Amino acid sequence: MTKLLIVNADDFGLSPGINYGIIEAHRHGLVTSTTAMMNADGIEHAAAISADFPLLGVGLHFVLSFGAPLSSMPSLEREGMLGKWLWQAAAQGKFRMMN
Repeated sequence: MTKLLIVNADDFGLSPGINYGIIEAHRHGLVTSTTAMMNADGIEHAAAISADFPLLGVGLHFVLSFGAPLSSMPSLEREGMLGKWLWQAAAQGKFRMMN
């Protein structure tokens, strides 16, 4: 049985510096995949530079606590922004959970 190790770099698209770091780690064989923050400021840069690295797996970083949502989510945002306050509200039972 072949054993595989996936090393994922989080926060692709957060900033050009992080993007370059992830690409360099991939070029040196340290990182096999990354997850892209679609609502982050550096996402267009990440998309542009990742095009030259087809073996870098790029997935979705599901973002609930950072930046502006890509579409309106009134129950999850304050002043148009997502934030860590969401987890505090959930812990206090402020959201109706569905089974």
